[in-house]
Amino acid sequence: MNPISTTTTTTTTAPSAARFGLGAHGKDWLAFALIIAGFAALPLLGGGFTLYLGCIIIYFAIAALGLQIMVGFAGQLSLGHAAFIGIGAYGTVIAEQRLGLSFVPASLIGTLAATLAGLVMAQLIRLSGIYFKIATFGFGIIVHQVMTNWVGLTGGTAGLKGIQPIEILGFSFASRIWLYRLELGALVVIYALLLRLTHGRIGRAFRALGQNEAAARSIGVRTTLYRMAAITLGCAIAGFAGTFMPHVMRFVSPETFNWHESLVLLIMITVGGLASLPGAIIGAVVMIALPEYMRELAEYKMLAYGLLLIVCLTLMPKGVAGAVDGVWRRVIGRGA
Repeated sequence: MNPISTTTTTTTTAPSAARFGLGAHGKDWLAFALIIAGFAALPLLGGGFTLYLGCIIIYFAIAALGLQIMVGFAGQLSLGHAAFIGIGAYGTVIAEQRLGLSFVPASLIGTLAATLAGLVMAQLIRLSGIYFKIATFGFGIIVHQVMTNWVGLTGGTAGLKGIQPIEILGFSFASRIWLYRLELGALVVIYALLLRLTHGRIGRAFRALGQNEAAARSIGVRTTLYRMAAITLGCAIAGFAGTFMPHVMRFVSPETFNWHESLVLLIMITVGGLASLPGAIIGAVVMIALPEYMRELAEYKMLAYGLLLIVCLTLMPKGVAGAVDGVWRRVIGRGA
């Protein structure tokens, strides 16, 4: 019998938090409700550009959730995650333009392509330690080069343009506000599914794997299977996020999916908080919104990212989500 499926996880929630009926599961839902309330209010705060920025944040947040499963929970560091967003994006656009499919079947093709590519990359788990990490970086470079050089299919460096608005069951999402709402709905669905997964048997196996692979193996966790599952799932979610990207940007280009974007995704989940689903979303908000307040200093963007990462690792080693949780515990503890 698998101990992961029968052993009750020891709660780390403060007794005072339990007094309010909020375990780890409840706090994740509360945090998400507050985040969604913020997203819902965003259209009231600005015009078209604000919605455009919100759409970008949401598809990055979805991709970051996938990377969080791989890295934050299962401990499988990927240095080429942006490639799978690109596979989902190109797969969707090619299916729409070459096969004449509508968004739903085209997005399924894009997501499936990213899933299969993730399954291929998962075979790299035969490598261990730094070799696996370097291999994921190499995998991302290979995908980027294919996107750049297969001109007949991808358009090369010029990319693909002329992307039509999303249409589902005869309803057009050409309006940016409706596209924003569609993406927000997708984020809610992905988050709910992942929250259920991470607080169940599979999630406990992922956590055990991420904390200590040898210890996880000793208590009966099938580490090879769960490593492959985490990698494939994370890549599939990134591909799904990528299906929205071309319809937000109205074009798709290889340069959108280079190593820089993979690094930004890693910084997102680190700044937001590893092994925290709300943290992945918070990190996406910070990392996408920050450059908009630094337009005059665009050439120093990577410097700002580096400084932000160092500050967070020094002052908030558990990320923004961990810092907020710590404040919550202290405040509620004083009221106990």
